[in-house]
Amino acid sequence: MTWFAALRHRLAAPPASPAAPSSEQAHHLHTRPRGLFNRLWNRGLPNHTRIEHRVLWPLFLLPIALFNQFLAPHPVWIVLLVTLVGVYGVGYLWVRSQATAIAVSRRRLGAVLVAGDTLREEFELHNSSPAPVLWAECLDHSTLQNYNAGRVVGCAANSSYRWNSSVECGHRGIYRLGPHDLRLGDPLGLFELTIHNDQTEIIVIYPRVAHLPVLALPRSDTSGVARQRRPLTGPLPSASVRDYRPTDSLRYVHWPLTAHRGELMVKELEIEPSGGVWIVLDLNGAAHTTIGDVSTLEFGIVVAASLAAELLAGGERRTVGLLTVSDHPPLDYIGVTPPAAIEAVSQNGPEMEPRKPVAGAPLHERAVVTLPQPGQAQLWRILAALAPVQATTLSLAEMLRTNHRLFGRGAIVVITAQTTPPSGHDNWAAQMLQLESAGLASSVLLITPPDRDEQAAAPLRNLLARHDIPVQMLRAGMRLPSALFFRRTRKVVRTTPTGGVVTYEVEEEVG
Repeated sequence: MTWFAALRHRLAAPPASPAAPSSEQAHHLHTRPRGLFNRLWNRGLPNHTRIEHRVLWPLFLLPIALFNQFLAPHPVWIVLLVTLVGVYGVGYLWVRSQATAIAVSRRRLGAVLVAGDTLREEFELHNSSPAPVLWAECLDHSTLQNYNAGRVVGCAANSSYRWNSSVECGHRGIYRLGPHDLRLGDPLGLFELTIHNDQTEIIVIYPRVAHLPVLALPRSDTSGVARQRRPLTGPLPSASVRDYRPTDSLRYVHWPLTAHRGELMVKELEIEPSGGVWIVLDLNGAAHTTIGDVSTLEFGIVVAASLAAELLAGGERRTVGLLTVSDHPPLDYIGVTPPAAIEAVSQNGPEMEPRKPVAGAPLHERAVVTLPQPGQAQLWRILAALAPVQATTLSLAEMLRTNHRLFGRGAIVVITAQTTPPSGHDNWAAQMLQLESAGLASSVLLITPPDRDEQAAAPLRNLLARHDIPVQMLRAGMRLPSALFFRRTRKVVRTTPTGGVVTYEVEEEVG
């Protein structure tokens, strides 16, 4: 059972909190309003559209006018009857003609989003009805924090109107864009038309990747020297396949692919000169603090992502893996239909494995494991793994104790905010010494709060130094320049002195 499967099972359960988005909200949007008149207004309309009356009391004047016309006939009663029927008829026909002729589409601009980037969306209102849209309110139900794409717009008959919405993505995570509703009415406000659009998109906001100060990273003992090796063929599962060379042994021939291509192909496995490096991130909530806008937990996640980027981009082509333990995100954190959420994340996300059960640990905790691999694709797997993680109650010592078999021989870098010497059952330093004795080179990155003196961590540093475990300290909140850049194209609209409009595209590098 994978981590994603566990999350799928949890999200499939009915929401236990009224704050959860929306099965209740979705039910309301797709349920026809009750009442004789409302059922009459919506007869024959699609399920995603709904017409409701807003002003109904004038209709009760109809029987009074009819009764008075029979008792004391007078033109005023006829005028009143014709006016009421005409006004309501025109209002209803107005919104009825627009019920199937109006739609709002949305499109996200850009592909990759990192914490601190700006999310941009383009909305377009299409009106193919002969009646103009005097006013239309777009209501957005996205779960992205501080994002409100709602707007009141208008549109002429048989035309379209386009507008943009943007927000700064202040926090990493997995969010949902959409669905959205469009509300509009007739000129007199007698009827209201609501058009629901189920269009949704799952977005992953990756943690920021920054340039770290110079760090003394551990080297494993798998190679003895840090030099480039040629690819080694062997009986282990292959990472790639190449053409056969005269010096290759026939025992390493990939026979199924050879039969398919009609020429000899050999399995090839890259052996990294410095061995695999495991990044172990401590997310124990008891060890982290938040002061103002600075959080040691969020800073530790940035450090883990940045360290992975640095190791994977190095000339030695190290394999890098990630181990951490996270609580599942709350149901309203994602706010999406479970299969869509799991599929969207697992396409770019890492391989997840369940953590072994730990006595006394909450059942909803799971280990987030990204097995060591080289290359740029591995960086995105690690970033996707770090995007939704939450603080947990599991200690660092317990995490190392229950997952020590994952490491094999290589190196580990522990990132933690625990600056006091561990003791008792939570003695993670003792667990690191056991890993060292098993052939793992270890080092520690301490994340200190901005208000704490570095001397407070001196006892822990001395303890680890006595056992030859390198310790380096990074203060949370320190300025780290961005290291992850990508190129994107955006449209720029300029006006000319003659009143015209010129649109052109600009390619820019962002990070």
